Amino acid sequence: MKRLFNLILAINLIFLGSCSFNGQDGAPGPQGPRGPQGPAGQNGQDGQEAFVFEYVDLTFSSGNEYSLLLELPNDFEMLESDVVLVYFLYDYFEDEDLDLWRALPQTEFTDFGTLIYNYDFTRFDVNLFMDGNFDLNLLGARFTDNWIARVVVVPGQFTNSRATNPVDYKDYNAVIEYYNISEEHVVTVK
Repeated sequence: MKRLFNLILAINLIFLGSCSFNGQDGAPGPQGPRGPQGPAGQNGQDGQEAFVFEYVDLTFSSGNEYSLLLELPNDFEMLESDVVLVYFLYDYFEDEDLDLWRALPQTEFTDFGTLIYNYDFTRFDVNLFMDGNFDLNLLGARFTDNWIARVVVVPGQFTNSRATNPVDYKDYNAVIEYYNISEEHVVTVK
């Protein structure tokens, strides 16, 4: 058995030793003929890539435990891979007709401590909530009343598949410009 193994080993060494590199590859050949046209694809729906829903007159209070559940419209179907972004209208500059939107989570430093506006979401709703390291009942109306929020739903393949994002998702105006969303496409939800 040992002799047979040595014989097979010797034959393999001779065979492998006889293989050699024959030089450089030659120049590429000419382009081949063009192939036949493939069949036409199925007609699909032209769709919007991102959606914006606006919620107005939002008020946080002890009665709602400083948490608001924003239901997405019933006719809207969000995919498991979609990503939700939430922005608060923080200010309006009348002379320039300019809205100032801030992305959540957002941190405020108050006289009482640190306040955080944050959110979580499912495929059906978005939960906005306030969190702080103090009693939230101490807050005045400036921090709790009459908020306007915009919920932006973007396809997950655009946010998850790249090492660097194509847009700054903290900048509402950059997001709506990137996804080509005009004010007419913003849906106000009651």
